[in-house]
Amino acid sequence: MTNVPCCLIEKPLDLQAAYETAIAENPANRLTSVPGRKKRAVARHTYFWAPGRTLRIAFLNGDQSFKDAVKAAANNWLPHINLKFEFVEGEEGDIRIKSEPGVYWSHIGTSALTETDQSLPTMLLSPDHQLSLKFFNANTMHEFGHVLGAEHEHLHPESNIPWNRQAVYAAHGVPEGADEDNYTRRIVDARYFNLLDPSEVVHSPYDPKSIMHYPVRQDWTEGDFEIYLNLVLSEKDKAFMAEVYPSSTTD
Repeated sequence: MTNVPCCLIEKPLDLQAAYETAIAENPANRLTSVPGRKKRAVARHTYFWAPGRTLRIAFLNGDQSFKDAVKAAANNWLPHINLKFEFVEGEEGDIRIKSEPGVYWSHIGTSALTETDQSLPTMLLSPDHQLSLKFFNANTMHEFGHVLGAEHEHLHPESNIPWNRQAVYAAHGVPEGADEDNYTRRIVDARYFNLLDPSEVVHSPYDPKSIMHYPVRQDWTEGDFEIYLNLVLSEKDKAFMAEVYPSSTTD
């Protein structure tokens, strides 16, 4: 299995400001559920962009080959969403991307707007396109899934991964016998084990093929269970985003 840098999610520091920003962007973000409609993937309602919106995307650094690779990967989402991506010159954008080796990181959806300092990134991408374009594309599509409002699929409320917690703890340097107050254990628990609250997310059945799913190493699970790095958008990824960002908001 490919060893994948863990994607990090930047949570808003001011949740009230993030909520107000999301409502101003898209009043439908007030909803916590939509009766009679089935959606999938794990994504917080309060962070979706307004359908039909153009997202201005700026690069804070990176050479042209990096920028071209990001654009090509991100554009895989476009046939399935009623949004446009406008890659702009300069540092002012709704989304600001910085190239930083070994790091994949993003704000969730409209929370990017709460970072008002235009010199700071709302996404970090490792310039791995020169090493493995498939790997880079998968991770870039994953981060743009966060941009669109999706959470991690392996934290889906119905996720049934048979984790061997002690093996995961050992691999991440959690001291043996560490309790729940141990800082390193808290980080690992949040990254792999703390499933999302079903009252805060909209979801249909768990999708192990989602681009938003972490790869799962067999030696980190009980029994014969493994998930490789998903390299393409799943059919359920496409269907979910098509419903979140419909071509017509009057349906």
